[in-house]
Amino acid sequence: MNPFSRFLIYFLAMARHGSIRKASEDLHIAASAIDRHILLGEQALETPLFERLSSGMRLTAVGELFYAHANRWAKDFESLNRQIDDLKGMRRGRIDILAPEALARVFLPSIAARLKEQYPGIVLNMHIHDNAELGERLFAGEGDLAFRLDPADLRDLQVRSMLSFPLGVVSLPKHPVTQHSSARFSVCAEYPVIVPENPLALASVFAKLEADTLVNPNVISGANNVQMIKSLVKAGLGITILSYLDVMDEVQNGDMAFTPLTGAHIPPFRLALAHDRARPLSTVARRVADNVEVEWALLRQKMA
Repeated sequence: MNPFSRFLIYFLAMARHGSIRKASEDLHIAASAIDRHILLGEQALETPLFERLSSGMRLTAVGELFYAHANRWAKDFESLNRQIDDLKGMRRGRIDILAPEALARVFLPSIAARLKEQYPGIVLNMHIHDNAELGERLFAGEGDLAFRLDPADLRDLQVRSMLSFPLGVVSLPKHPVTQHSSARFSVCAEYPVIVPENPLALASVFAKLEADTLVNPNVISGANNVQMIKSLVKAGLGITILSYLDVMDEVQNGDMAFTPLTGAHIPPFRLALAHDRARPLSTVARRVADNVEVEWALLRQKMA
C-alpha cells in the first residue's frame, strides 16, 4: 500500500534523478504524465519546485524544503510499515544501519552473519559514510541505527550502548616499542610516525595528544584511510597511533603489534550505537541492537 499521491511519488523521483527522462525510466511512467503532475502540484502550491534547465531539473529553494519533508514522510511510512509487521508477528523485516568505514571489516560482517542465522527473513542494509555525516543522515531518516566513532555531541541521540577501545602504538611485531607493556605518546618523537588525517576521527585525537603533551612527532607520512595507514606500517615506514578496534584482526593474526598508550592525556576511543530520539525503534532494530550488545560483551572480554 502506498498512501502518497502520484504528485509526491513523481516529485521524489524527479528530485532524486534531476531529470524527467530518468524519473520516467525509474517509475516506468510516461515523461509527459510526470511533467503534467509536477506542473499541477506547482500550481496548487503557487510556487515553482524545479528550475527547468537545459541540463535537467534543479530544485528551487522551496523545492529543497519540500523534498526534505517529503523524503522524511516516506521514511516514516517505511518505519510505520515495519512496526505494523512487528505487531502481526511476522518474522521478516528490513533495517538500515549507518556506519563509518572502520566497521566495515570488523563489526558489521559478524553482526550480519549472526542475525541472518537467527532471523533469515530480516534484510540488512549497510550504509557506509564518513563518521562526521552519520548524525545528520540518521536525523534525515536514512537509517534506523547508527554506529558513531568518538561522538562529541549526543544531545539529540538515544545511545543504546557504548564501547571504549584503548589507543595504542601500532607497529611491526619486532619493533623496539613492543619490548614494553605500554608506551607514552613521546614515543612518536623517537621513531618515524604515520599520522591519521581528516576525515578520520583519530586525526583530531592525534592533534589533541600532540597539543596536550607538547610532543613534536617525527612525521614521515600521513593518510586519511586506516587501511592505507596499516599498509604503510606493514611496509616498515614507521609506527602510528590507532585504536585497538582498527587492528584487532592483524594483532590476533600476529601481523602487527599493539602497545597501549599510557599517560594522563590519553583518552579512550569510544564507539556508540545510537538512534534518533524522535523515532522509536522497531522490533527488528531492537533485535539488531541486542545482537550488537552480545558482540560487544565478547569484545570486552577479549580486551580485558
